[in-house]
Amino acid sequence: MKLSLFTLLLGLQNIPAHANIEQGIIAFDNGNLPLSQKIFSQENDTSYEKYLYLAKIASANGKPDDAEKYINEAIELSPQNASLRFISADILAKQAEAGNVFSVMGYIKKVKKAFTAAVELAPNNIEYRRVLIQFHINAPSLLGGDIDEALKHAKVLKKLDVLSGTSALIQVYGQMENTEKFNEVLQVALIEFADEPEFFFQLGIFYQQQEHYDAALTYFRNAANMASATDEQRQAKYSAIFQLGRTSILSDSNFSEGEKALTQYLNEAIISADMPTKNWAKFRLANIVEAKGEKSAAVKLYNELVGDAADKELQKQLVKRIKNLS
Repeated sequence: MKLSLFTLLLGLQNIPAHANIEQGIIAFDNGNLPLSQKIFSQENDTSYEKYLYLAKIASANGKPDDAEKYINEAIELSPQNASLRFISADILAKQAEAGNVFSVMGYIKKVKKAFTAAVELAPNNIEYRRVLIQFHINAPSLLGGDIDEALKHAKVLKKLDVLSGTSALIQVYGQMENTEKFNEVLQVALIEFADEPEFFFQLGIFYQQQEHYDAALTYFRNAANMASATDEQRQAKYSAIFQLGRTSILSDSNFSEGEKALTQYLNEAIISADMPTKNWAKFRLANIVEAKGEKSAAVKLYNELVGDAADKELQKQLVKRIKNLS
């Protein structure tokens, strides 16, 4: 349960000089960032957790420079910690987003270095390798992207996790425009993973990124209509349902289906940290209202979200939409 404002302020006044790391983590997990920051700032312990959480707090507060400083201190204290390198990449990516055109290149190269280090330190970690593959697929070669490196890592990933590796191989061969290999892997996968919503969700994402929206919608529908017995399958199923809504916006079509899908997502999905938040779903619903020409209603929905959305990227998008409609 979250602390009341009175309890929070009282807590800030009575923190002992050497409050322990565990208290700071509990405060952070409860969403009490001021309390957590106070605890960690007063903590004399020089373990990497102190600086890790200070980095997380700074990042959450929209202070990427401070976040970068703290995560680097954490890495100095625990240089073999793969998780720190992975978190560092996320912080550096936010620096790149916030930076000017002259600093972006340097930060993107640091992102690549951090992702690569995470994989080298934890070679069996599926998530780390999946993200590194996405970096190599999506980043221009000038910024370190390398489709051959993506292929190499996708083959390794397939040995660690067949579903993830197969999805990665399809994306890589598609990006390479290797039609023969793409079709070869795809046809086998459509049989092997016929009941796996995760595969059809990833396939939908691939076609969405290629702007082949009809194909994307087909595969998202397949995933959305599949039975889901595990948490992973449910996450894939509802992520596909969200993307049905988003794809209707991108394709400027199927608005009724998109509205229905996003409403279902809001009403049914158990949203994990890896899934779009409810506020993003509400934003996409407002996008559909705007796309249908109902500008006043869209502005009203955007304004309702402004005070409720803590996500910096979402706030930026909201300001942009409101400005465009004003």
